[in-house]
Amino acid sequence: MSEPLVFKNRPNQPIVVEGKTYWISRSVTVVPVLLFAIGRQLYVPLGKRGIDMPNEQGKWGLPGGYLDFDETASEAVIREVYEETGLNLPYLMAHHRVVGDLEHPYLVESRPLYLQNVSLRFPLMIFVDELPPLAAQVGVGEVEELRWVPLEEAIAQDLAFEHHLLIQHCLETYFCWNQAGDRTL
Repeated sequence: MSEPLVFKNRPNQPIVVEGKTYWISRSVTVVPVLLFAIGRQLYVPLGKRGIDMPNEQGKWGLPGGYLDFDETASEAVIREVYEETGLNLPYLMAHHRVVGDLEHPYLVESRPLYLQNVSLRFPLMIFVDELPPLAAQVGVGEVEELRWVPLEEAIAQDLAFEHHLLIQHCLETYFCWNQAGDRTL
């Protein structure tokens, strides 16, 4: 089993001006597209967004969030996944076969649709014998509930921030899946 992770980042900070909250941040998000494979079956860890989240409360989505000060994009992915799912990516990547990496996002998107200016998408497929337990390290106001969802069910849902479309895009463009689910890994 792995030890709890410790991070050196400085979190983004809110300020309130005339009753409106503004976040002082780097306006860059990291979104890891995490896929766990047991044989040919894929699973996605999804979290239900809590009531303290500014957008998409109550909707299920991938882990992810803002890049904090004093951290790299890779460190932000590791931190966000750990905070929101309890999964220790360095441990999992050291002990299992992995396709994808934390150094090179497969897609960098720049559209201010959801408050951030730049979104870095990281694909990771981790091959395991059994799914690791999920346990958020943040309060229920941020992540209300966690669950493993079979891939087909995940992409059929209307996930927060259109994450179902992101998963599908990642499968097709990075992992080279076709509609029948065939892949070239």
